[in-house]
Amino acid sequence: MIKTISFISIVGVILLSAGVTLAGPDMNPGKWEITTKIEMPGMPGQSMTHTQCITNDDLVPVNGDENNNCTVKNMRTSGDTVSWEITCGGQGGQMDGTGEITYNGDTMKGKMEMTMKGMNMKIKNIFSGKRIGPCDGPL
Repeated sequence: MIKTISFISIVGVILLSAGVTLAGPDMNPGKWEITTKIEMPGMPGQSMTHTQCITNDDLVPVNGDENNNCTVKNMRTSGDTVSWEITCGGQGGQMDGTGEITYNGDTMKGKMEMTMKGMNMKIKNIFSGKRIGPCDGPL
């Protein structure tokens, strides 16, 4: 009986430990500075930097520009990597794409590839970021 209880306790601890590791990527929530390098055919590369509060509930780096009208869907986490699909509408027309970011504690790297509908133009965004402190306000 004691062996059975001990075995069940050990299995429970292992399962709880696995659950903690599977809970999300190695990302420290807080305010992040994210630099996005934008590559489009026939245009010189552009870079822009923005800050964003990244939490376990909001893992996708997006510029908060109201004109983008972007919707993130089908977000998946595998280890330290988060992937998603995105659709944006706005003055430039609709764009659809996919993205992927890998977190490593206080840093991140990733990319997002989008296609502008109607023009069949491909846009590639390359992300790099670092945690710069706590979020402004409550998480």
